[in-house]
Amino acid sequence: MKITLPSSDVIKAIQEAKEDCMAVKGFFLTYDVKFNELSMEITPKKGYDVDPTDIFHLAWYVKEYM
Repeated sequence: MKITLPSSDVIKAIQEAKEDCMAVKGFFLTYDVKFNELSMEITPKKGYDVDPTDIFHLAWYVKEYM
């Protein structure tokens, strides 16, 4: 699944949140994530399915780092 991001600052915020927030760390344990300039592609790891609420939760936690 490809997700378009509003700016490159979001990628920095996601990386910061990944260091501090357990929920964001859990997102990276569940999905393989590849960042491009203004988008990210997520693929569920083996044994997991895509859950759209995971993306909502990621955005919710990352907004604190913007």
